[in-house]
Amino acid sequence: MPRVQTFALPVDELQQVAASSGLQWVNSDADKIAAVQAAIAAEPRPIHVPRERPPVVVLDEGPLVLVETRRDLSAMPLPFEKN
Repeated sequence: MPRVQTFALPVDELQQVAASSGLQWVNSDADKIAAVQAAIAAEPRPIHVPRERPPVVVLDEGPLVLVETRRDLSAMPLPFEKN
């Protein structure tokens, strides 16, 4: 493969384009950018903690119980059952 050459940013042309648009070209310091990129690359990656699935809910197959009283209503005569 052919070697890729470095790209030289035409700063003078960019300053002229920015000035003609009423803007000001601000050039970053390459050494500071390289230092920050090196610091970011040196930071340790966060530890991946896998998601834990909640336990499966076991449904109760027993008789229905009135929630407010928790009494077994199987022996209780209901009003519509009376003759």
